[in-house]
Amino acid sequence: MQALGVGVVYWPILDPLLREPGSPATVVEIEPQAFWEMSHDDRHGWRYRPNAALLDELAALPQAKLIHGVGHPVGGTVTDPLDHLNLLQDAVTQLAPTWVSEHLSLNRFERPQGGHEPLDQVEHAGFLLPPSQTPATTRVAADNLQRLRSAMDRPMAFETGVNYLRPQAGEMSDGDFFAAVAETSDCGIVLDLHNLWCNACNGRQSVDEVIARLPLERVWEVHLAGGMRHGAYWLDAHSGRIPEPVIELAARWIPKLPALGALMFEILPEHVPTLGLDEVAQELNLLQTMWALRAPRLVHVAQGRPAPPATGHSRPEDRAAVRAWECQLAAALHGEAPADAALSQDPGCALLARLIQDFRRANLTRALRFTLTTLLLGLGEDDTEALLQAYARHSPPQPFAALEAEQFAAFVWGHIGHWPHLPHLCEVLAFEHALIRASVHGHSTQLHWSVDPTQVLEALEAGQLPPPLPIVHSVMHIQAA
Repeated sequence: MQALGVGVVYWPILDPLLREPGSPATVVEIEPQAFWEMSHDDRHGWRYRPNAALLDELAALPQAKLIHGVGHPVGGTVTDPLDHLNLLQDAVTQLAPTWVSEHLSLNRFERPQGGHEPLDQVEHAGFLLPPSQTPATTRVAADNLQRLRSAMDRPMAFETGVNYLRPQAGEMSDGDFFAAVAETSDCGIVLDLHNLWCNACNGRQSVDEVIARLPLERVWEVHLAGGMRHGAYWLDAHSGRIPEPVIELAARWIPKLPALGALMFEILPEHVPTLGLDEVAQELNLLQTMWALRAPRLVHVAQGRPAPPATGHSRPEDRAAVRAWECQLAAALHGEAPADAALSQDPGCALLARLIQDFRRANLTRALRFTLTTLLLGLGEDDTEALLQAYARHSPPQPFAALEAEQFAAFVWGHIGHWPHLPHLCEVLAFEHALIRASVHGHSTQLHWSVDPTQVLEALEAGQLPPPLPIVHSVMHIQAA
């Protein structure tokens, strides 16, 4: 096949850049799960809800397509209890990607004290976490990749992940681990150079040493991105321009990748306004310059061996060993004492816990903006921080902002009697909770306000508690779609 060229991971804010004549992007990488929601009704229970209208728009883009998974990584043993493969298959059918990729990470833990429902037995980690780099994990990941490839009926690749943990005693090196997974699964590699540079900056194997261990004919795609400093760590934040050392790495290695089919830039949507679309275009033009370093050739993307039998590569003892690592990592992140004391003492665990906390709070800020503003203005930063910490101890992370917000709303309702002095907190929380219930559960709600809600929300929008307002009783209807 012809190589796809230079492109960007899709977000709606990048639409003008992709649709303009002469766009510097010839390929777009789509993360379908980033645009899913979860919903619940009495007939179907919990299920994922795709953004069908957006998929229609994406299918019409002139660029070649790739699909990159972000919700169901292949490095762990705990699977999603909800059906997600059918939705991914639908996206593959509609978008016709040249290949599909997923993260070599984990994002779910088994919940030891879970209930009888499948969802109660799984805890979402709140972040993509590094797997243990062992032969057992290699075999587990290979099975996961081969099952996913069989379901998608497309060539399958995995991304070389970021890892903020120190190298663990007895584990494989980063390069040997990635190489073993690629060879065992017979899959391609998405070589994320910014991830590898982060790892090297934070004390892991050097980028050149990692790549030197890889089967370069399996590198189909390269990711480039920007990051930021956070204390002693460099974060893979997808926050701006590509650092110069990463550009130099790309220039050095791109000519040596015989199967390179795509060179992609990643930036999160919240950082695009700061950088600007013109600057994003400049980054893509830079990628075009680096793409020219590649020797022109047709690219062969392996379909992979036929799907393995049900037993696959991994054995029960492999999955047990990987599950034990997952339990230890969960304990360390929860502040409990895992059997491996070195893990709980790893500053990378503290960083991951902080990133999970920040991710959860960002979701709450998006979905319960007025409620959190009321709490901050009425209680102050210290008491609000104590409330958020108590909530985090009480409740596990949720994969979607609406679910995190619904969980937090229930927590606040349980404590709302402690704050009778906060003006209109009950009404504001009821309003935002009703919006969430309409989206998640399809429930319509009738709300009673004692004052003009417009004046309450305008004050909070301005960063102020509402002043004393005249009594004006009104009814607001929140209608489910």
